[in-house]
Amino acid sequence: RSLVNLLLIDAPGDFDEVWVEVEGVEVLPAGSRGSNENANWVSIPYQSATNMVLVSALVDESQLLLGRAELQSGNISKIRLLIGDEAYLIKDEERIDMSLSPDIDKLLELDVDIDLESGYSYDIILDLDLAQSVVAEQNGGFSFVPHFRAFVSNGLSAISGAILPSGIAPHVMAISATDTFSTLTSDVGGFFLSGLPEDEYLFKVVAPTGYVDTTFNLLTYPDSTLTLESITLQESTSSE
Repeated sequence: RSLVNLLLIDAPGDFDEVWVEVEGVEVLPAGSRGSNENANWVSIPYQSATNMVLVSALVDESQLLLGRAELQSGNISKIRLLIGDEAYLIKDEERIDMSLSPDIDKLLELDVDIDLESGYSYDIILDLDLAQSVVAEQNGGFSFVPHFRAFVSNGLSAISGAILPSGIAPHVMAISATDTFSTLTSDVGGFFLSGLPEDEYLFKVVAPTGYVDTTFNLLTYPDSTLTLESITLQESTSSE
């Protein structure tokens, strides 16, 4: 058997806070098909004093343990994130309830290919992208249309560092020829981008008003974390 830890992280959007009711995770071993598929899902409930999770706080290296379980070794073919009916954001100190996408059940289920070897422990990361998941509606409201990915960090890379001055929350992006990974900084300016394949990336800091964007190229390598020196953003002049 193999020990599996389910961890939630976030790539946030431009909101003060985003809260989502999280109930747990289900995983489906490979080979579970046909009429018995529903019976073969393994449920791992999120057990906490409250199921409301401040997802927007899961930046830098912060992560939330949703649950752990011993599973039969082998392949996991699907992962399903379980959420409740409540989701809201705080913007300019105002609470705004979000409506749930009518396709939410389909959006919360991912096809994966994760091999579990006997006797090993695995961290399966669920990376929820709030910038794509929180959608502004024409009536001024918001809907929750979850976009997330799931990965085991084995063989992948990460980029960490800090953007100064702290507290301005710039967008941090790593852009390859085939994909884009993004996050925001924490209150102290730290950031952590994980689950990146080995590749060449355009690293871009999208600065808020009053500061200048920063871009440069970098390479990542398997099973390693590239720690950058602190990046201090330049203030823009009145003509920029």
